[in-house]
Amino acid sequence: MRKSPRERRLQSDLESLQQLQEESSIFSFETVGSSRKLPTKYRLKFRGDGIKKTSFAGVQVSSKHVISVDLGSAYPRLAPGLLWETKIFHPNISNNGVVCLGGYGKHWVPSLTLCEMSTMLWDMIRYKNFDSESPYNREAAHWARSQPVHNFPIDKRPIRNLIGQATPRQPIPSPPAIANTPPLDQMPVIEVTEDGIEILESGIEIIDTKFTASTPNRRTAEIMFLD
Repeated sequence: MRKSPRERRLQSDLESLQQLQEESSIFSFETVGSSRKLPTKYRLKFRGDGIKKTSFAGVQVSSKHVISVDLGSAYPRLAPGLLWETKIFHPNISNNGVVCLGGYGKHWVPSLTLCEMSTMLWDMIRYKNFDSESPYNREAAHWARSQPVHNFPIDKRPIRNLIGQATPRQPIPSPPAIANTPPLDQMPVIEVTEDGIEILESGIEIIDTKFTASTPNRRTAEIMFLD
């Protein structure tokens, strides 16, 4: 059965979030509701430095952030519903968790994907993206303008922080230098094993010795270097 434009968009959003999760140690998500249908509700999770304020500890760094997302029946024609579940102290997020998306709040762009929005939310968390001139939280706006402690963004990592950080392959060690090693037939044999393997003084083990008709006294061999 052919999918509707909305279903194709929901599928695309899900796949892009899965890709983002693979490329980030900061971002993860879970779907909410039936697993038999394309998800329309999510909980986005971020692990990284942001700011929260509590009545007993004041302003402090917070490292766990959760946002609920509701892709309503009119999505993507209309913006999704966003609500911050964890405490956060930010000029553009109200005390009850309502998020201001700036220009997108008034002039929503249907092409803005959920993955791109997740990047915007991470930039808000780490104070890379904030507007202290038109705040939802005036106290946080004043703090952002006047605080002397933090350099913004508080967390320097981009959301796709695992890209380009693959462990480099270790170089294969070179064999011992043999430039100054004398010919095999001139090396004294210091031991012959029960299997007929000759071990030379230089530490070279003769595994398979062959003689040629033209040089019957010269060894040609498969060799192995001993540690």
